[in-house]
Amino acid sequence: MSSAMSRVGLRLREGLDRVLLQTRIVLALSDAEFVLRSEKGSFGVWGVLFEPFALMMTLLALRILVRLKSTDLLNPVIWLACGIAMLYMFRKIGIKALTGVSKKQKLFFYRRIRPLDTLLASALIEARIHGSILVFVFLGVSFWNWTFQIDDPAMILIDFMLTVSLGLGVGVSALVVGHRLPIVKTLTKFGINRVLLWTSGIFYATYTLPGPMRPYVTWNPLLHSVELLRHSLNTAYPIPGISLQYLMVCSFLSCGFGLLFYFLNEALLLSDD
Repeated sequence: MSSAMSRVGLRLREGLDRVLLQTRIVLALSDAEFVLRSEKGSFGVWGVLFEPFALMMTLLALRILVRLKSTDLLNPVIWLACGIAMLYMFRKIGIKALTGVSKKQKLFFYRRIRPLDTLLASALIEARIHGSILVFVFLGVSFWNWTFQIDDPAMILIDFMLTVSLGLGVGVSALVVGHRLPIVKTLTKFGINRVLLWTSGIFYATYTLPGPMRPYVTWNPLLHSVELLRHSLNTAYPIPGISLQYLMVCSFLSCGFGLLFYFLNEALLLSDD
């Protein structure tokens, strides 16, 4: 009995050591890629943050020029930043998962580095970048003494993690299936770059839509992510048709299928030219 328990304990320790090792590998890859991206541009680390921040400022200017209807329940800068940050993070994670493996084949000569490690590292970078953008926006709004509050910080963290999982799952699933059906990669890129822009609540609040129109956009889990983030800042912000449970189911299913497809086809990814 004692020998059986000791073997179980040994296997658990070995499994934990393996997980910790892979975690350190992912963190090291993430730091290395972040430094590499920073060194490519003229503005260093700030250049990494510039693209999504510039898009947010452009859309904010357009919103002011065309006088689109805004909500009185959230500062318009905060309201727009929530949508841009979540959409861009999802988009970047999904696209990186689709294309990142083929660009990093040389890393796989190291036995400990697997394709999944590079995908997780890229997802971690995007989460850090877009999380930093949100923090900068929140601090900027506070500095200018505009109305700002955080009613449910735990929901922000949960929402953020679910969105990262959703993007990673969609990207990995499309990556693996796309090896056998290349049209899947094309369709996924089109969906991420075009369809989601208009159905993710970037330009509108769900509660401002007429009831019969809501089902045409609430199928999109990213809309739930965006609206839940806004709701977590001010719980008086109404979110009809928005569900945390729906976002959780979509995130877990996409991530689960993505990991299943990955582990069944890892050799295919390693042999990709």
